[in-house]
Amino acid sequence: MNNSSLNEGAGSTDAKGQPDLSVELAPSHSLGLLLKNPVMVASGTFGYDGYGRGIPQDMDFSQLGAVIPKTFTRYPREGNPEPRWYPESFRVAREIGEPVMLNAIGLTNPGIEAGVVEVAPQWGRWDATMFLSMSGESVGQFGDMAAMTRGASGFSAIELNLSCPNVEQGDLFSYNAEGTYKAVDAVKRHAEVPVLAKLAPNVPDIVPIARAAVEAGADALTISNTIPAMTIDVDSRHPVLGNVTGGLSGQGLHPVAVALVYRAAQAVNVPIIGVGGVFTATDALEFILAGATAVQVGSANLADLWAPFNVLDGIRSYLGERGISDIKELIGAVEI
Repeated sequence: MNNSSLNEGAGSTDAKGQPDLSVELAPSHSLGLLLKNPVMVASGTFGYDGYGRGIPQDMDFSQLGAVIPKTFTRYPREGNPEPRWYPESFRVAREIGEPVMLNAIGLTNPGIEAGVVEVAPQWGRWDATMFLSMSGESVGQFGDMAAMTRGASGFSAIELNLSCPNVEQGDLFSYNAEGTYKAVDAVKRHAEVPVLAKLAPNVPDIVPIARAAVEAGADALTISNTIPAMTIDVDSRHPVLGNVTGGLSGQGLHPVAVALVYRAAQAVNVPIIGVGGVFTATDALEFILAGATAVQVGSANLADLWAPFNVLDGIRSYLGERGISDIKELIGAVEI
């Protein structure tokens, strides 16, 4: 990624002498998308239901870069059969030191209509920068959903979950460049706000897919989603998930996602958001050094609601201890 535009003004500090943590996710969009810092809450991990249930009142999400509640689909979905998690909770995973986690939620949600009319307008109570996540089963659905977001309130960007069933082609949109291009293009034709394309990790080469998303107009890329995975209880001989297979997340996904971010950052000239196994500031900084402009905290957020804030504090400390005055100095700064 060419960071020349992002590095303009690097070396500045705020009025209190603190490092500048602000990042821009949509420099070419007319609205822009300036975040106060690079730490975001990943979609599906915002509270117990993905939409903020169970969040303590003393959590100030305005201190984070952004929050992305759970994905909306065109129509309501009940989701997959139980059990949907392995281990049974992310808190248990943390306690036993399990580096990988599986989930098969199935995008349980009330549908995009309820999302934009009833749910998103309430997000203002968090006083945070909110993004809307959506997923379609066809190119037409993506276009229709984007059109339904016009004039809606409560969010300043749309993240496209492209790792979803594609009934027109029989695979996932982000599994190939053509599907990715068509989905992003359909949304960009209608969306008023910046569009982020969230890509899948299990592809032969992330580069042509990332390029296709950018060519279609994606303002930024989110890399990556979970990896298909399966675990079997050898005593019962049954899969541990009700859906048989699920998505692997957690620390085991992290080095895979870092490599994908690095590869994509060499090929495209839009901001990249790194997601996958961010539990500490070190994890986040790896993504940034590999070329990410921002990061998302997912599984760690479900294990500890304070995880994003801890990651942010760690990043701030890292910069302060090393006399780095601007986070943008680290974007893509890995030395090869």
